[in-house]
Amino acid sequence: MSLRVYLDESGKEDVNPVITVGGFYADSSVCEDIERDWKAATGGKLFHLKSFGTNKCELGSRGWSESGRSDFLKRLASIMNRPGCTITSVSLEVEEFNKTLGNLKFPQEFGPAYSACAYGVIGFTEIRLMNRRIQKQKVHYVFEKGEREHEIAKVFDDWDKKNSVLSGLRGHGFEPKRTTLLQPADLVAGIVQRCMREAFAVFPCLDNGLARTQLNTFERHYSEDGVTASVIAGHDRESCWVANARNFDFLDNVSKDFFTRHPEQLEKRLKRLPFKPKSKIGKVND
Repeated sequence: MSLRVYLDESGKEDVNPVITVGGFYADSSVCEDIERDWKAATGGKLFHLKSFGTNKCELGSRGWSESGRSDFLKRLASIMNRPGCTITSVSLEVEEFNKTLGNLKFPQEFGPAYSACAYGVIGFTEIRLMNRRIQKQKVHYVFEKGEREHEIAKVFDDWDKKNSVLSGLRGHGFEPKRTTLLQPADLVAGIVQRCMREAFAVFPCLDNGLARTQLNTFERHYSEDGVTASVIAGHDRESCWVANARNFDFLDNVSKDFFTRHPEQLEKRLKRLPFKPKSKIGKVND
């Protein structure tokens, strides 16, 4: 049986202080159940959190009451947040990431903030699969087509080559926004991003000094209508995270070890991944 992972982004690194990549993963049979129930709830119309409640919403939610919208979002959340489905997300502070990136030895291994965020979701997902001893099954990652596709492809290809033991067991693809199972991913990413924006507005430092921060640390910023909790309940301690500076410091050391053992690979990778941060911006505290 294979696992399917659907991920979407929320926030723009050149506009927002925090960005998020989020979604869910489940085996194929659970994904089919989610797809069936989601289509029934939406009538096959496109759900997009950004346009929900506006005149652009195909569902007609602009004319609904606030409680009606909240109830509908919770209904969608219940379709996705079910047994056998894992909700996952990674958020990061853009400015702090850029500061960290400027001081890493191998910044090309991460790329700009969105690439690093996508890399984080893939990495944390793989760690969890390894801990559950199911890493050797086939996994297919799906992102929205056209959304930073070139960056994600580089990140994924690079990650895949580093983990050759999984060769042939991992795949990735890019599908249109109307793909039904990308819409629950949009809901996860958007709801988590709203929480991160609220938290950052109150205290603009999400870093707890560790490599990553559990999302439930910011529970006080979950929406009062219960939508946030309905989307991520049961997952905000183990599979929803804020990636901090120490996380990228650690991964930079992993790259250092890799290139020490395989020095012939460094020149090839520098040619293939030419990204460089604009400048070093202060030394990040250990």
